[in-house]
Amino acid sequence: MSLLSIARYLALNVGIAVPTQVKSSVDPDALKTVQFTEEAGEEVARRVNWGVLRATATVTGNGADDTFLLPADFARVVPGTSITSLGATIRVGLSADEWNSLPPTMGQPRYARLIGRQISFWPYPPADQQAKVTYQSLNWCTGGAIWAADSDVAFFPEVLIKKGALWRWRRNLGQDYQDHLAEFESALTELAAFDDGMRQP
Repeated sequence: MSLLSIARYLALNVGIAVPTQVKSSVDPDALKTVQFTEEAGEEVARRVNWGVLRATATVTGNGADDTFLLPADFARVVPGTSITSLGATIRVGLSADEWNSLPPTMGQPRYARLIGRQISFWPYPPADQQAKVTYQSLNWCTGGAIWAADSDVAFFPEVLIKKGALWRWRRNLGQDYQDHLAEFESALTELAAFDDGMRQP
């Protein structure tokens, strides 16, 4: 189901004109449709570690105590063995004080520190030694992290975008939306259970 199909579903459920185009339209209802569906898509991508949004980045050491930039679509690391080098797991989670107490040294990385999209290793890897970082991507639809065209589709079940956008529309109109919000939450919980499960806060 595309953005346009979702927009037509919403139109029928909130009592607005059924659109023939959405992304390129300047109609206020089309603009709201794009906003509410993108908000729903971002929330669904953020709250669940969907397998389809999993990606892997390769970081190559340069023999220096440097910080490396991860891809632009990096959202977060995946729980479990998400960072490895030469088949060994690299742990994350050291406090700033613990990290700063480590003396700079080169060798097989044992720890990593993530700050935003930047990653550092201790010991820092020799030149040309690679580390693999498995992460969740921000790009939840074929347009990336936002819709690019009416034909774009989401990578996870689009019923979640329909339900997530519907309660947002009804809230915007000042209508009762609690039952629609409950349906969205129930669907998200059930579909996440079939995939990789809910992300814990």
